[in-house]
Amino acid sequence: MNKEDGGNRRFILVECEDYADTITAERVRRVIRGVPNAKDKQLRDGLGGSFAYCTLGEAIDVDSLLEGEALPSYSDLASYLLHTATGISASPGDLQSSDDDGHFYSSDEKDYYLIYEPSIEFLRSGDAALNLERAERIREKGRSAVVFAAADYIGQRQLSQWNITFCQLPYELGFGG
Repeated sequence: MNKEDGGNRRFILVECEDYADTITAERVRRVIRGVPNAKDKQLRDGLGGSFAYCTLGEAIDVDSLLEGEALPSYSDLASYLLHTATGISASPGDLQSSDDDGHFYSSDEKDYYLIYEPSIEFLRSGDAALNLERAERIREKGRSAVVFAAADYIGQRQLSQWNITFCQLPYELGFGG
């Protein structure tokens, strides 16, 4: 229809069956690129456009978090926080802590850190906090930073001077109860 009337329609196709990655995605790709044996010339040539195939990760269920039953993995939580805070979508498999300070992602402007282990005991401990030692190491890298952690032991004035934004992990993760 876009080719026929010069429109600029876009759509999101949602497929809930287990064949989405093999059958549905391939059909969409063929329509975009063209189907060699199609009777219709326009379909043979392809309709053009672009296509991105995405999958959803495991749900982060607040009720389970409150009960301490199902804490998300490090990479799942990092992916969720990055998308929530910035709109950047990254596969959880691409987001792993690369150092003791929890660095998991860098954009052109900022570094992102997550101080987290999927353990209630860890989240309730001082190890889950942004402390002075960690903040100084992050500051020494010379880049603006966002740090997600259960708590911080540094005043906001100091963090602001060091260009570090602290974001407290959701209370529901069980570190407060």
